[in-house]
Amino acid sequence: MVGALVWLAVCAAVMAVVGTWAWAVWQPGQDAPWTKRWEAASVLLGVLGFTVFTLALVARAEGTVLTGVAVVVVLLWALAAGCVVAEKAVRRQEAHEVRQARQERGLPVEPRMWAPRTVWIAWVVGGCLLAAGGLIVWVTQTRLDPASARPEELLDQAQQLSATAAIVMSAALVVSAAGGAVHALARRRRHEAGRARVQDAEQELAAPADCG
Repeated sequence: MVGALVWLAVCAAVMAVVGTWAWAVWQPGQDAPWTKRWEAASVLLGVLGFTVFTLALVARAEGTVLTGVAVVVVLLWALAAGCVVAEKAVRRQEAHEVRQARQERGLPVEPRMWAPRTVWIAWVVGGCLLAAGGLIVWVTQTRLDPASARPEELLDQAQQLSATAAIVMSAALVVSAAGGAVHALARRRRHEAGRARVQDAEQELAAPADCG
């Protein structure tokens, strides 16, 4: 009970921080770019969906209530995914306009590559899909026939399935998150190296003009 209350307090604190940040970005009078607005909306909806799901688990919701909560959570996460897509579209359009303008002026441009956050998300999603596929195969190969199995065998299998599911999902998430973090860090360094090369090229182009 104490652990559940502590976890709810943590979720409430995170929601307060994220909500304050999102309001600061979206409140009237703020001239925030649309990339920042969509990013704030996606984070807020994602955290809100996770918080609602956590509340349902702590309250031990069942039946129709749990189904309704699941629908709400899926809807919130779908909206968050839509905001991420909108943010990426706006960011890609802005980057394309900047690149086109620089190319027309004869200035160097940064190489195109995925953002570090996108790389990390792709790793995590891939890990989740791989874990889900592995569990489906394992369940299909090890299921018993309820008509011929004894109750204790069914209970043992259910316990083994729960333990295996927890281990597989945890391992897949840890490995994918760690691998994605390493890949994202390497991608960030490539971004910084490409940006540094562009800045050096700009300084070399500007040096003759300054000397003249």
